[in-house]
Amino acid sequence: MQDGNIHCHIDNLSRRNGKNGERIAVATAAYNAGQRLWSELEKRFVDFGIREDVVFAKLVLPDGAPDWASDRTTLWNRVDLTAKRKDARLAKTIEGALARDIPADQRQAFLLEFVAPFVKLGCVADVAIHEDGTDHNPHVHILLTTRQLSADGFAAKLAALEQRQFVKQVRRQWADLTNQYLAKAGSTLRVDHRSYKARGIEAVPTVHRGPDRLERRTKREHARRVRQGQREEHTMAKPDVYDRRQYPHLTARETWPPEPEASPDMTRQERDEHHRYWQDQKINQLEQQALAEPEQVSASKAEQPWYQQALTKARSESVYGLPVPDPEQDAERADYERDLANQALQEPLQAEEHVLLNLLQSSDPRTQEQVETLIHSRRIAARRSQNEQQLIGQLKQRMEPQQAAALETYLRQSDMEQPNRRHDEAQERYDAEVMRRAKAMTRNQAEHEALIAMRDAPPEAQRFVEDFILQERMQVIRERDRAAKLAQIQPEVRRKLEALRHDRDEADRDLPVPGPHGELLTQRELDRAQERMLDEHLREEPDHDEPER
Repeated sequence: MQDGNIHCHIDNLSRRNGKNGERIAVATAAYNAGQRLWSELEKRFVDFGIREDVVFAKLVLPDGAPDWASDRTTLWNRVDLTAKRKDARLAKTIEGALARDIPADQRQAFLLEFVAPFVKLGCVADVAIHEDGTDHNPHVHILLTTRQLSADGFAAKLAALEQRQFVKQVRRQWADLTNQYLAKAGSTLRVDHRSYKARGIEAVPTVHRGPDRLERRTKREHARRVRQGQREEHTMAKPDVYDRRQYPHLTARETWPPEPEASPDMTRQERDEHHRYWQDQKINQLEQQALAEPEQVSASKAEQPWYQQALTKARSESVYGLPVPDPEQDAERADYERDLANQALQEPLQAEEHVLLNLLQSSDPRTQEQVETLIHSRRIAARRSQNEQQLIGQLKQRMEPQQAAALETYLRQSDMEQPNRRHDEAQERYDAEVMRRAKAMTRNQAEHEALIAMRDAPPEAQRFVEDFILQERMQVIRERDRAAKLAQIQPEVRRKLEALRHDRDEADRDLPVPGPHGELLTQRELDRAQERMLDEHLREEPDHDEPER
C-alpha cells in the first residue's frame, strides 16, 4: 500500500468451495475472530483459539437488532442453517490492508467508521484486526450478513449489497477514509482506489501473491516472542507455559523469576530446578552475546596466544567420554540452521508442493501443519546437501592430491555405512516388535506347568525360566514371519533357501552360547545343563503326598 495503491478485496462467501468442498460461515467467523465456535451444521468445534495475531474483534449490530444476533456462535449458525442451496451466498467478505502510517490506537476507530454505512443498511458487521506483532501487514477482516434481521432469524435479502456498483463504492469509501486518517496522523502518504489505467500510469499491475503458509508460521513464532517481550516490559513477570513445563515445582512458588541464590525453604526438587534454571539462563546469555557481536568474539578468539587456544580446544573436547558444549560453536550452529530455514522459506513453491497444499485445504489444521513441516524439513535437507557438496568441492581444490584421495575414500566409506545404519535401525525396531508380540501371547499349558514347577525355586532360576519361555516365543514368532516371507518367493528359490537354513541350523548347534552361570556352552551342552537344573530342583522339592514321620 505504501506506493499509493490499496488492497481492499470484496467477495461473496459462498457455500460451494472448489469441486466437492463446502464452506460454513462459522469457520470463517472463528478464523477472523480467533475463537473456538461450535458448528450446528457439521456438529463439531471450529477452533482457532490459538491465534495470537487477532488484536481486535467485535460484532457491530444495527439498531433494533434481536438479542440472539449479539452472540457470534448463534449468529453465524443461523446463517449456515438458513442457506439451503449448495451454491448459496452466506455473507459478504471484505479484506483490507491498513496503512502502517495510521497509528495503532486509531485503527479500531477507522474500522468502526468504515463499517457504519453497512450497519445502517441492516447488516451485522463481524470485524477483526489482524497484526502479527511486527506491524508488517496489519489488515482487517469483515463479514457482513446479507439478509434483514427478524426476531426468529433472517428475512429478505438486502438488495443494496447486490448492486453492480457495490464493489467500486466500497473501494472508494476505503480509500477516502484511509486518506482522512492519514492526514489526521500527519502523514504525507495518500492512496487511490483506481487502477493504473484510470490514473494514466503506464505500468503493469502486479498479482497479489497471497499468503505463504510457511512464512506465516514463521511470523507467528516471531510475533509470539515479540509479545512475550512486551508483556515482560509492561507487566509483572509470570511463568509461561514453557516455564511451567520445564520447572513445575519452581514455578509453583510465589516469586518468579527466581533469585540467583536458592532460598533455604526450598525442597530438593525446587533446588534442582533452581540450579537447572540458572544454568539455562547462562547458556542463553552466551548465545545472545555470540549472536549480537560475532565479529568481536571471533577477533578476541584470534588474538589469544597459542597456549590459550590449545587450552580452549582441549576444554571443548570430551571429558570422561561426554562432549562439553561450546557456546560459540552452538551459536554458529544456530546461525547456520537459521540461515538454512530462512533460505528454505524464501524458495518458491514447487508445482508438486502447490498441488499438495491445495488438496489439503479441506483437511484438518493439524494435518496441514504436519505436511507443511514435512515440506519445510525436506527443503532444509536439500539445502544442507547442496551446501555439503559445495564445501566438498572447495576442500578438494585446496587439498593436495593425496589428501583429496583420502577425503574421497572417507566419503565413500561413510556413504556405504548409511544403508548399514538404516538396516540396523530397522532390525532393532523388528526385534522390539517381536518382543512385544511375545509378551502379549497367551500362556499355554506347557509354560504354565513349567512356571508352577519353579514356584518355590530361587529368584534367579525363576527369571531364567521366564527368559527361556520368552526367547522360545520370540523364536516361534520369527519362524512364522520367515515362513510367511518364504511363501511369497518362487518355489525353486524357496527350496534352495530351506536347504541353506537346515545346514546353518546344524552348524549353529555347535556354536558357544552363554550358560546358566555365564560360561560358554554349545547348544547341546546348554540343553543338558537346563535338564540337570530341572531334575535337581524336582529332587529337592518335598513330596507333599508322603506323610510326615
